[in-house]
Amino acid sequence: MSISPHLATLAVHAGNAVDAGSGAIRRPLVMANSYALPDDPSEISWSGTGTPLYTRNGGANQQWLEEKLAALEGGAAAVALASGMAAIHALFFAALRSGDHVVCSDNTYVGTYRLLTELLPEKYGITATLVDSSDADAVAAAIRPGTRLVHVETPANPTTRITDVAAVAAIAHDAGALLSVDATFATPVLQRPLGLGATWSCTRSPSTSTATATRWAAP
Repeated sequence: MSISPHLATLAVHAGNAVDAGSGAIRRPLVMANSYALPDDPSEISWSGTGTPLYTRNGGANQQWLEEKLAALEGGAAAVALASGMAAIHALFFAALRSGDHVVCSDNTYVGTYRLLTELLPEKYGITATLVDSSDADAVAAAIRPGTRLVHVETPANPTTRITDVAAVAAIAHDAGALLSVDATFATPVLQRPLGLGATWSCTRSPSTSTATATRWAAP
């Protein structure tokens, strides 16, 4: 019988392992920003993250953090970025194409609001309908044939309005759309959107006040 680790266990042990170089029982903080290349680097993807090359692309600490965050979220993978809006941008640019339509919570972070109502419509022809996402019927009514993504923020900032993620996930998937959830306030301790049917969970860690750690986990 397989037993899933408790969240507290994942918080401590996920992303940790014995350090292959020193034998330390915990992975160290790696201070290097550049990494050794193989003798024949011709097969390396210089813009990829599979092989540590340069910290801008990805490094050991980032990889281990992503492993931990993916485990906490219950996802297969995670991407750590420098800010919440970097995560939102990465998510939208990965999911959307010119001409797509988005349904989004009308109570959402102002950066997300401006991205959906100013930048994406003006530059890429991507349109958005803002609705009270706590009303599942309103979400369903806003779906169009061109709807590619439903994006909800729950608990919402600053009202803490709650959206039923499972209900909205069913609506989105029935329409052939993806669902992303900004779950900043709850964190994986209180809410794990991937287990409720979300395609992506995008949240910010409360552990820092300026450069926040962000996770984008996908099942």
